[in-house]
Amino acid sequence: MKILVDGDSCPVLDIIENFARHHDLELLVFSEVQNELTTKYGKTVVIKQSNQSLNKEILSHTEADDLVITRNYELARMVINIEATAISQEGLIYTEANIERLLNQRRARARERKTESGNDKPLTRQRQQERTWQDDVKFHQTLEKVYEENLSTKPQGGNN
Repeated sequence: MKILVDGDSCPVLDIIENFARHHDLELLVFSEVQNELTTKYGKTVVIKQSNQSLNKEILSHTEADDLVITRNYELARMVINIEATAISQEGLIYTEANIERLLNQRRARARERKTESGNDKPLTRQRQQERTWQDDVKFHQTLEKVYEENLSTKPQGGNN
């Protein structure tokens, strides 16, 4: 199992780095070039293209049983399709059931905003609430849960 992170604007990177170091897991943090992201543990992969290129690059490094951390629902759906695990920075484990619901909700909100504005202006992200220490605890608990579930599905002994 390795951890892959959509690192741009990731508020939990320190938690992820500490977790990966503690469990001796490979960590890849992906970022677009203009964000100049640095990590204390793991490897930073800088992407020089658009958001879709970032998704493709993350997917090209993802294997079944890996963990991808992202807020991008499309990326999460693709990760699920290759039998890896995707979680949000809030600690939500994306599943086939909830990812479709989340995508549909986002599309509905986009239609509402477009109807309200009466034009095709680009949509802006809703302002996110500030993180609390409880948010960080929930995220860390999700990391532990995914890690433990991954270990329990591996055969014991032999070369894993």
